[in-house]
Amino acid sequence: MNTTRHRELEEDFLRRPSIVDEVINFLNEISKGGKMAKDNVDKSAADIIPDISDTNFIVMQRGQLHVKKRSKRSFLDIDMAPNLDQMTFMRQIDVTQAERDRARRERIRVAFNYRRLGNAEFRKSNFDNAIDFYTKGLEYIDDSKVLFVNRSLCHIKKRDYQRALIDLDYVLLHLDGRCLRAWLYRAGALKRMNNEDDYQRCLDNARRLNIAQVKYIEYFIEKMKSGF
Repeated sequence: MNTTRHRELEEDFLRRPSIVDEVINFLNEISKGGKMAKDNVDKSAADIIPDISDTNFIVMQRGQLHVKKRSKRSFLDIDMAPNLDQMTFMRQIDVTQAERDRARRERIRVAFNYRRLGNAEFRKSNFDNAIDFYTKGLEYIDDSKVLFVNRSLCHIKKRDYQRALIDLDYVLLHLDGRCLRAWLYRAGALKRMNNEDDYQRCLDNARRLNIAQVKYIEYFIEKMKSGF
């Protein structure tokens, strides 16, 4: 009687690789591979934020930021211009009243010299030259009623009555509303322009505002009839 034996009971199975061992080895390899991948991921995460883990995910420190520092020289170059302007402004306003008065006296001295030169040219009937000198004087003292009135008389002599009225009106409106010469010269210019109403109005204002000079006003009126 033949005996039937299972193939796993034969002794030659000892000489063949075990299927169970192969499966176990395969599972071990898979486990090792997964562990290595996890270690690599953990290491990368640790390199980025070392204090973060599976149980500690609160960020306790900030990453370092690389900030490019501004050049001190460029910063100074930018800020120096406003500072210089401010210093210049402070020097301009930090002037005493005595210094301002001294500067004005010097300007008056220069303007007076131009006035003298203009008067000399006027006496020679060089009215254009006289106008130039009076104008230069006004560049130093722009509130001198004498220079304006003298220049207006030159314009009247040249029969440029409109220009004369501009100077005279400026004196009466902005410098001295009582200026006798301005009222009389204005009356003379209007008389030459045949404007009788404004001519009489100027004479009335001259008398009303300068009562003590009535005799001189009458003398000027008589002189204007003969020639002005």
